[in-house]
Order: sequence, then C-alpha cells, then structure tokens
Amino acid sequence: MISTEFDFDECIERRGTASYKWDYDESITGRAGLLAFWVADMDFRVAPAILRKIEKRLEHGIFGYTARPKSLVEALVGWLKHRQAWEVEENEVLEIPGIVSSIHMLVRELCGTGEGVVIQEPVYYPFRKAVEGNSRRLIVNELQRDKDGRWKMDLKCLATQIARGGVKLLLLCNPHNPVARVWSKEELLGLADICRKAGIIVISDEIHADLVFQRDRFVPWLSLPEELLPNSIALVSPTKAFNIPGLGVAFAVFSDQDLRRRVRGMLEKHGILDGISAPLNYAAAESSWREGEKWLDAMLAYIKKNDILVRSTLADLLGSDSIAELEGTYLEWICVARSLAEEEALWNRLLDAGVWLSRGSQFGIAGSGFLRMNIACPRTRLEIGLEKMYNVLRI
Repeated sequence: MISTEFDFDECIERRGTASYKWDYDESITGRAGLLAFWVADMDFRVAPAILRKIEKRLEHGIFGYTARPKSLVEALVGWLKHRQAWEVEENEVLEIPGIVSSIHMLVRELCGTGEGVVIQEPVYYPFRKAVEGNSRRLIVNELQRDKDGRWKMDLKCLATQIARGGVKLLLLCNPHNPVARVWSKEELLGLADICRKAGIIVISDEIHADLVFQRDRFVPWLSLPEELLPNSIALVSPTKAFNIPGLGVAFAVFSDQDLRRRVRGMLEKHGILDGISAPLNYAAAESSWREGEKWLDAMLAYIKKNDILVRSTLADLLGSDSIAELEGTYLEWICVARSLAEEEALWNRLLDAGVWLSRGSQFGIAGSGFLRMNIACPRTRLEIGLEKMYNVLRI
C-alpha cells in the first residue's frame, strides 16, 4: 500500500534559491523560464525525519568543527545490511569528500600518467572528465542496445580491450546512469572475472543503489564472493536517494585493507581529515539511514507512477522500445533521433518550447540520439512537460 503521509504532489518554487537546476537556465541555454528535467536532483521536500534532525541541530546554535559521530558509520553499516543485504565491517569504510571529487583523486592516485582507465559509455559524463582531465588514457567499452531497447555490457569487447595491455582501472556505474540498468549478478560476475584475471582495480559508483524498484534486484559490487572479485572500491552516499546533495556525505568501502590505507594516505596528502565535516551534513545522513526508509519507499512508488505516465504519453509516438526500462534511478533514457545532428536540433526545439532535458551525447557518442529526463518531480509538472514534449516530437 502506498503511503499518503508524504506530499510528493506539492509544487515547491525553487527559483531564487541559487538552485543549479532551476536558476541558471538563461545563462546556460540562453532561454529563461524553462521547465527543468535535466540535473539529477529531486523536486520533492526531504523526509520529515531529516528536517526534524536538522532543525534540532540548528536550535543548538553552535556549528564548530564537528567530528563524525560513531553512530553515523553504524547507521551506514546497518542500512547496507538491511536494505541491500550487504555485510560490511566498520573498518572497511572510509569517509570521502564526495563521489565525483574522489573519483578524480582515485584516478590520479591508482593510475599513472598514460595508463588506461575503462568507462562504459553512455555513462555519467564526469567519468570521462576524471580520466581525460588527469591525463590518463581513456578506454571506452561501449554498452550495447538490443532490439528491445535494453542496454547490456559488451564483455567480449572488454576482454579484447584489456588484453592489449596497459589497463589499470575500470569505473563501474552500478546502477547505471543514464541507461537506468540495475546490473544482474551474472553480468557483474562476468565483469569481475575479466578484471580479476587482468589485475584491474574496479571503482564502483553506487550512489543510485537505493533508487531501485525491486529491492532484491540490486547487487552491491562488493557483495559478490570475495574470491571472485578484483581489488575494488565501492562509493556510497545517501544524497541521491534522500535528495540531500547539498548536504554531501559519502563513503568508500574497500575489499582490501592495504588499498584502504593507501587511499587514506592520499586524502591526508590533500589536507582532507578523516571524520571532520559539516554538522548538518552528518545529521542529515544519519537521519536518512535511520529514519528515511518509509519516505524512500513512498517516493519510489510515486516515481514508478511517473514512469508509467511517461510511457503512456510517449511510447506510441516514439515506439515501444524507445524508452529504456527504468530498473533504477529516476532518469528516463529516451531514444528520439537517429543522429547527433537530429538530437541537437530536437533538443533546441524542446528548449524553445520551454522544456530542458539532458542531451544523450553528453554521456558519450554512444548516447547520440537520446535524451535523459529527470522525472523526480510533482506529477502536474511532469504532465505539463510531457505535453510540451509530445507537441514537439510529433512534428
């Protein structure tokens, strides 16, 4: 039964709050007043329990240097066990300054200049930036789209790419942004086998781990049998699932203590102290994992109905295989064009109609012809956006 305790239909005005998603449309696109479906944060008020925890901390009135409470890591470990059936020990966990910034630092630390890093495009575009921006050799193992519109790993190609030598790291997106896949255990085991035999370190970005529509479908990378895994790091955070990216807290989980010590030393070299952060960030993160589950389940049920609305509106127009199944995330991945040029023209027409989505080619050349749409918003706002999209797409 879907909870009616939370009001996801409330349209909260976000303009005027320095919202990256809503306040910078004119400076970025040249158009003002757009309906924003691009940046991956939600237009929902956070769980009441999180607000209460923050309010209580605010009432204290002093915000000095704050050490991470032991109860926060306990909450993380308990959440992973309860929600993801993943047994993690506290000494396997290390706080990191953020997932994107940490991926950049890990690429520099674990991979030498000119050494290879594999990414699986189309994929979250900071992955590519983390490799190219740090003068490491980019190796793109493109995902493949089958006749039903479902994206899969090309493990045969990956094995060939790795066999050429010089590959040090693989960046895994699990669940995958933007194609909305929740990788199966079989797929992950196939990937692990290739990387283990080649001695490749895997960094698994699992920020969307709790945004899945079948809880038992998500397989944490480090929950695979230890003897089948390569040396690995999993990156986790409550920020996506509980809509608190402005209150960032993130952790790395390690398969190997030597690797954990090395990364801790890397952070210290950058002046990043383990366990010293913002008090409101810590309060929000712990409340998310201890008290946010009911809100999360209700939000996912609401998103699922939004997904049904998207498909009922656009599938007949675009084709039943044009919208990838939303296995995880709240990001629709929609095939709208046959070429990069068509994608660009359509994206501009949508902007002219007042709708702002992310271009597929932003996630790599394999994403050309697609648009990514954030549907974590009140249904009335989504209905308006879909009507505008429909009118553009039918022409």
